[in-house]
Amino acid sequence: MRELKGEKDDERAATQLNLGIALRIEETYVPEENQRLRLYKKIAGAATDEVLADVRAELQDRYGPLPDHTVHLLEASRLRIACERVGVAQLDRKRDLLHLKFTEKAAVDPERLMRLVAKNARKGAQFTPQGILKYPLTATTPADPMKIMAEARALLDAIQLEAVPAQHTLA
Repeated sequence: MRELKGEKDDERAATQLNLGIALRIEETYVPEENQRLRLYKKIAGAATDEVLADVRAELQDRYGPLPDHTVHLLEASRLRIACERVGVAQLDRKRDLLHLKFTEKAAVDPERLMRLVAKNARKGAQFTPQGILKYPLTATTPADPMKIMAEARALLDAIQLEAVPAQHTLA
């Protein structure tokens, strides 16, 4: 309907992340269950890195330094926002591979994508007929979730159609 009216479709499909990383707000950090649920909702509803930075500041102001799992939760939300911006419907980590499933309107440069796959084919990179990019990770241990998420962001940067202005980091 929007298309017929000449309006832009700014709706972005929500990205599903399955990274095999513990992402939570610990009970010892935010003891009140309703407050934790409210914070989860804020984080899940964040559409920009700036909103996440505000949530992070609020957490630190109210509860002190962030525990690792909460840092990972915020960073995963940042990754989700980047995936939505590029047009990734699903991002899964399967052992030492990232699997990216793209939306129909993904802002991905096909030439960059194919060069990247060809360059890393020996390491296991491939683009399947189902439209899934399988890409090798160097960070395979769950002990380094920040590195896994950083590699996923670097992959998104490498294949996106046009440069997106850098946004605030949460680290």
